[in-house]
Parts: sequence; C-alpha cells; structure tokens
Amino acid sequence: MRQPRQSLPLISAEPMQVLVRRAGAVESSHTIDVAICDAQGSVLVGLGDVEHQIFPRSAMKPLQAIALAEKSIHLSEQKKLTTTEYSLICASHNGQRIHVDAARHLLKKFDLSPDLLVCGAHWSSDQPTAISQIRSLEVPTKILNNCSGKHAGMLVLASLLGAAPDGYAALSHPVQQSILGTLETMTGIDLMQFPHGVDGCGAPALSGPLGNWARGFALFADTTAIPPDRASACALLRHGIAAAPQMLAGERRLCSALAAAFGQQITAKVGAEGVYGAAFHELGLGLMMKCRDGSRRAVEVALGSIIHLLGYDCPPSLGEYFAPRLYNWAGGEVGDIVIEGAVAPVVMRQS
Repeated sequence: MRQPRQSLPLISAEPMQVLVRRAGAVESSHTIDVAICDAQGSVLVGLGDVEHQIFPRSAMKPLQAIALAEKSIHLSEQKKLTTTEYSLICASHNGQRIHVDAARHLLKKFDLSPDLLVCGAHWSSDQPTAISQIRSLEVPTKILNNCSGKHAGMLVLASLLGAAPDGYAALSHPVQQSILGTLETMTGIDLMQFPHGVDGCGAPALSGPLGNWARGFALFADTTAIPPDRASACALLRHGIAAAPQMLAGERRLCSALAAAFGQQITAKVGAEGVYGAAFHELGLGLMMKCRDGSRRAVEVALGSIIHLLGYDCPPSLGEYFAPRLYNWAGGEVGDIVIEGAVAPVVMRQS
C-alpha cells in the first residue's frame, strides 16, 4: 500500500502558498485552497478553505462524462466507444489533428453532424498548433474548440437518450439534466442551491464547495460505494484516459503528461481559472484545488507537491510543470516557482 510522505489528516486554515522568485526574492505569490477527501467525504487534506465555493470548469469533465459512459456500456459492438473516445470526451484539447479527427469520427459513428456543435470556434491555445492552423485555414471551425470532444459526447448522449440534439447545452435539456443528476450523486449535494452560469464553450458552468468536488473524484477513485454500472463507467473513463493520454490535452500539456506518467494510478484534469481535480485510484482519494487568483502555473506546481505528499514519485518528464525554472529570452535562468507552507515541495525522481 502506498504511504503518504506526511502524516494524514493534514488540516490547516492556511492555504498553500506558491511563490514566484527572481534572484531568490519573491516577485509574485499565489494562494491555493486544497481539499482531499475519501469516498465517505472525510477530509484528509484540507489547506485553506475546503468550503470555498468554486466553479470547477473543465476540471469536472471526467465526472460529467460518467453520464455518457454509463449509457455506452450496453451499446452494440459497432457503436461501442473506444479508449480514444473516452479520453476525448473528458478533454480540453489542443485542437491538433488527432483531436479533430477523433471528434469527427465520434460524431459520424452516431450519424451526427459537426454543425450541431454549439461550442464556439477558436484557434488552438497551443502556439505551434495555432500557427499551423492559421497557415492552412481561413477561419477556425467549431470542431477545433478545446471542448469539442465534450460537446460531441453530449450530442451522442442526446442520441442515446432519444432526445433532440437542439438545445443540448441548455441546463433544462435531458442531456444536462442527466449530467446534473450524476454530478449531484457524486458530490453529495444539490448543486442548484449554488450559483450556476455558462462556461466558455456554452455548456452549463456549475459551482459548489471545494470539498464536495473532491468527494466526487474520491468516488471516481473508489467505486465500491456506487452502483455497478456507474462503477463500470468510471473504469471505462479511467482506462481510456490512461490508454490515450494525448487525447486528453495534447503536446506540451500537463494533463497528457500526467496520464502518460501515471497511467491508471492517477486521473487528473485541469480547469480554467486555476483549478485541478484528480482521482488517486490506489488510495481511493479525490482532490480538488483552486488557485484564488486563477493562475494555472501556480496550481500545477501545487499539484506536484500534493502528488509527492501522497507518496508518488514524480518522473523527470513532469519537472517543467512541477519544479519550473524561469528563463529570460536569451535562455538564461533567472528564477523559479516554489511551494511555501505545510506541504513539502516536490522532489523529482532522477532518470
């Protein structure tokens, strides 16, 4: 059994502090709330405000995808989703060729048109990919959207529910009601008592306490307390992400690097505005963390320290995310980003 490197429970009213240093002096600082729960909702690591009401944004995609994965279990062999497709429906991807082709294939499998997607069109957020797109396309298309896999999955879910695809992103649509019911069961709360709005891709953006989102990921990790079909759905998503890590995000992205490094041990997903969720399958634990100022670079460093705290060895391939150095344009090292406080900094495993 894997052993954490620090005694648990670890509870502190002080949040994690991530410091950006230049020449050893603090230039910027970021504050991060952390909740790690077990499947019963007990908090084993609580740093800062575990009741902090957050929008998990795309970090909740593996939990959102359970509704479709459950419905997919009993599909015919011809229609069954592949590991690539399970990873894709959880993705915030780069819009690389592999992502676009997979999204098109998934829609075609269920006789659905890409024109039905309501996510907006945008160039890739990955610079090399965006440059290639701009050179080859006059305008971006909706299938390039980083959430096109999630939206393709929602259209497939509409088909499996026997619902019209029109308005599938509206909270009142059967697709979103199915997803909402799943999320409420996983988090253990009535999510409609908290503010909800619209995400950047046009799908509902739900909010709730940090600790409850962590509990959702704990049930994703420890499926003994959920019905068999739901447990099987979680396993399909876990296996899919581990088998097709590049589909989850793409090149130069932590989500894909993590999935490649840890496989079925850890399922982790980033969300906009400095959020990360993760399921630690061996330990049966779930994590949700939120950087209060929305910094992704800070929450990635914090995630590395949490993974290290829980007893995992981090390979060198994750060093640029978990122990980053700052460089000037000439390539000279000028600073670093480090953890301060109750959680020890990550120590990278030597290759």
